Amino acid sequence: MDFKTLLEKFTSRTITVVAVAFCLFHLYTAATGPLTAFEQRVVHLTFGLMLVFLATPLKEGLEGAWRLIDWTFCLVALAAGAYLYLSAEDIAFRLGIPNVTDIAAGMAVVLLLLEATRRVLGWPLPIIALTAILYAYFGNLLPGLVAHGGFTTERIVSHLTLTTEGIFTVPMGVSATVVVIFIIFATFLNHTGVGQYFIDVVMSAFGKSKGGPAKAAVLGSGLMGTLTGSVIANVMSTGTFTIPLMKNAGYKPEVAGAVEACTSTGGQIMPPIMGAAAFIIAEFLQVPYLEVIKAALIPAILFYVALFLFVGFEASRSNIKGLTDEEVQEYRERKKGKLYLLSPLALLLVLMIFLNWSPMRAAFFAAMLTLLIGFLKKQDRLNLRSLIAMLEKAARAMLEVVTACACAGIVIGMLSLTGMGLQLSNVLTSLAGGNLLALLVLTMVVSLVLGMGLTTTACYVILAVLVAPALIQMGVHPMAAHLFVFYYGMYSFITPPVALGAYAASGLSGSPPLYTGFVAWKIALPGFILPFLFVYSPALLLTGDVLTIVRVSITAFFGVAFFSIGIAGYFKRRLNLLERVLMSIAGITLIHSGWMTDLIGMALGIGMMGMCFVTAKRQSLNQASSGGI
Repeated sequence: MDFKTLLEKFTSRTITVVAVAFCLFHLYTAATGPLTAFEQRVVHLTFGLMLVFLATPLKEGLEGAWRLIDWTFCLVALAAGAYLYLSAEDIAFRLGIPNVTDIAAGMAVVLLLLEATRRVLGWPLPIIALTAILYAYFGNLLPGLVAHGGFTTERIVSHLTLTTEGIFTVPMGVSATVVVIFIIFATFLNHTGVGQYFIDVVMSAFGKSKGGPAKAAVLGSGLMGTLTGSVIANVMSTGTFTIPLMKNAGYKPEVAGAVEACTSTGGQIMPPIMGAAAFIIAEFLQVPYLEVIKAALIPAILFYVALFLFVGFEASRSNIKGLTDEEVQEYRERKKGKLYLLSPLALLLVLMIFLNWSPMRAAFFAAMLTLLIGFLKKQDRLNLRSLIAMLEKAARAMLEVVTACACAGIVIGMLSLTGMGLQLSNVLTSLAGGNLLALLVLTMVVSLVLGMGLTTTACYVILAVLVAPALIQMGVHPMAAHLFVFYYGMYSFITPPVALGAYAASGLSGSPPLYTGFVAWKIALPGFILPFLFVYSPALLLTGDVLTIVRVSITAFFGVAFFSIGIAGYFKRRLNLLERVLMSIAGITLIHSGWMTDLIGMALGIGMMGMCFVTAKRQSLNQASSGGI
């Protein structure tokens, strides 16, 4: 056996050992309680960095001696992490007076993190983080509002790595305790077949209706998206069978890809997990996790209502039929006797909602129940080999979140050190001239731009620090402000020119990437008004009295429905341009919560729907009469 083969074999086995140890450490701390905040986060990041360098080569195709570079990075990460962990108490005791070894270990962590993030997530986030570091270092050379006194290398490195104000700040804390357990739980669920079960259930329910496969894709991918922390991962996992189903039913390739991209993106805003952002939002706002879930519920449902309506209208306009009885029966047969697969999810909700357990502890016991089911079921029964493979898969799935949270921590640390976060909020508020609508539009644009190319977690963290404070300063409800930036950060996945979710789906649908992105953006347009709705009507976040919540929810539903009809250009018949504009105006009018605007929007929308219904009926009668002559 030559050196190259021996090294690759040894590396492969080391990856498995590190990945399994990574998961077992977090399962153990979930069961017994985490270490101190700094120690828990250091161990979490160290495992993540080691695994990145071993599992993601410096460059694809480089083997043999080139892999020694990856091994060097891995061992340096282990040494630096071990030093920070073992010296944690000493570092805390002499806080503010780092020694040479502290700075060396910290600098190694920063440099290795930037490289690891580049390997896992590409260039965008490392470039943002590196820009933040350069800004902290050269701030004294900058003009006007953005200038500051500048900071030394020692001050920057110690702030980033020897405290919980930089790399090891809130997002890393959530990643190292809650998110990692939910990723393990989701991996276990996928292995037991929950994802396929979701698809089987919705195909059984909606498969025969017009556009049934697309409706099933919306609901099935949405349900699966609540368990994953990545739009791209959701597209690539569920899209492999939902996109062909839609194309076979008669949907154009670009529409099939766009629908999958939209519904996978929607999974990130749908409780209970919201791409792991729910836990970070709770930490930022210092509110119970269930408060975030409660607030996000109605807007997320409205987003899927808009998608569901669109695929239905598209099916009617293009005369797309549903599945045959035989095809639907196959899905019904496949889902029989598998209701037990949902028991871990039921246990999770019971423990969190009714027993008020922490999300980490609840997810741990739900994961253990999932494992038990895996070992007891007859088909695809778990064994030691498959368990190890599952743990390795879960560890690999963590790498996006680990690197995103840690690298975003660099940005947070530099903003807190320089005070630029508050300054940017003041700049946005000043540009808006005290006008809330102008500030919301500015924030929307900034969120879409900053969200390009970032993962769910990194996107929210950066926007929460940079942009959300400006909205709160203007009097927006804090929860609404954070959800506002989170929604538009997510919409960047389906907004050209960098619509990563749509581009991933286009690879499966065989449609042009940019055109698929445009179609996805068009489909999701009704969802674009949702953040404005809950900013102007916080009752949508289930705050306030019951009567107001009911009224606002009803008008929001009609607003989304009217806008969906305007975008789809169909209700009982094809709509001309003027009719589409009027329906869209009816939907937009319902954004502002007020009796007068609600009455105008409802009257215009319902009136247009009534006119469409009457003219469609008349056309149908004329066609029948002509056919009978």
